[in-house]
Amino acid sequence: MLDVRTDHVADRDDREGRLVLRDGTAMSYRRRGQGPVLLAVHGWAASAIFFDDLAERLCGRFTVIAPDLRGHGDTPVGDLPLSIGTLADDLDELVTQLDLSGILVLGWSMGAMVAWSMIARHGAARLAGMIVEDMTPRVLNDADWSLGMSSGIDAAVSARAEAMMRDDWSSYAATFAPRMFARERRLGDPTLVAEATAALGRCNGADMAQIWNSMAAQDMRPLLPSFDLPVLVAHGALSEAYGPETSRYLVETLPDARKTVFARSGHAPHLEQPEEFAQAIQQFAGALEAGTTHQQNTEGSISS
Repeated sequence: MLDVRTDHVADRDDREGRLVLRDGTAMSYRRRGQGPVLLAVHGWAASAIFFDDLAERLCGRFTVIAPDLRGHGDTPVGDLPLSIGTLADDLDELVTQLDLSGILVLGWSMGAMVAWSMIARHGAARLAGMIVEDMTPRVLNDADWSLGMSSGIDAAVSARAEAMMRDDWSSYAATFAPRMFARERRLGDPTLVAEATAALGRCNGADMAQIWNSMAAQDMRPLLPSFDLPVLVAHGALSEAYGPETSRYLVETLPDARKTVFARSGHAPHLEQPEEFAQAIQQFAGALEAGTTHQQNTEGSISS
């Protein structure tokens, strides 16, 4: 279950940290466990708390580090532009200041876009692999691209959505949050949906609109063939955000990628099928360690 409390559980071995970014902003992050680093990067309007359950499941195998991106959670907006590029540079600062290496980076939704941008701007020397959780290289659809958001959102729809974020963020978050989950899950687990809605509702609408605008302007498609590191593409079969063709495109375009499908999940498999998702990460990490990940354009499946 998602733990959205602001007080942390005292009897866990979690450690909350802060580091000062280049503009003086204090980035908040959570760190738990021992072993190779799993850097978990949350999605738009979310925060590090969305990875608390995953960290608990994996802390015996990994050092799980989950930052609050700028403008999210406990990390203030600061003085720099709220853009994907800024968030990517912040993430690189975190990696550099903590002197991390051999990182397995998990990017959930926008978190994958931030991680891709970090790689494009700073390289992948510190990374061992990447997990892309239900994301597209380009959010907006147009006449030449239909693998953005499944709702068919284009530039005009995006502009209207951005205005709604600024005008009434609480209502927008209350509409958006339930759609992260598969229909059966959101009907069967109202507590999870309520907690996620409350967590998203704490964001500032104007800040989220600014970040959304930057994310909508991104197009990672030309860069994907240059991202030469092992990638696991994790797709929720019941996702209302992106269809199976989007994850298939990633597998076909990235140099070294495979796909894992979570049959009972929507946009957040790590919350909807947490045990299976944790197992998939451990299996992928094991393949990385064994040097057996170089199986280009293959697909796996987790259907339970």
